[in-house]
Amino acid sequence: MDYYTKLALMGGVVVIVLGGVVLHEWSNRRRAMRLLGTRPALDPAAFGRAYFGESERRASLAAQVREVLAEHVPYGLEGLAPDDAFVQDLRMDQLDSMSTVELVLGLEQRFGIKISDEDAQGVRNFRQLVDYLETHVPDDRLAPESERAGEQ
Repeated sequence: MDYYTKLALMGGVVVIVLGGVVLHEWSNRRRAMRLLGTRPALDPAAFGRAYFGESERRASLAAQVREVLAEHVPYGLEGLAPDDAFVQDLRMDQLDSMSTVELVLGLEQRFGIKISDEDAQGVRNFRQLVDYLETHVPDDRLAPESERAGEQ
């Protein structure tokens, strides 16, 4: 085989592999969007009140966590439910190899805390994340709803 034939074959392989990666990402994104689209659309504050309204602090925390999560997924979270699993339902492991790491870093930055790798690996769904953060985020690190409304 001459040089140009090898080059053309390698180029074809690259195109096929990239096409497969793009198709896989599109499929995972579509699967998550389909699940979220079957539920009532709630903004972050309404989501916090509806699913975590046992206390104002917990509702506010859930709303803020959802805002941080929204920065790390390529689709809207209006239909998010508290028991949605990050891997199985939201497909975060398939979207981007760094999306879960970036989520943890975003939460650490937002709330001024440190989340150990062991703790992060133990959190499987949104409710577990809120439960974890509720015991680790100091009151003075929660932004009041009025301040968050001004940021949007």
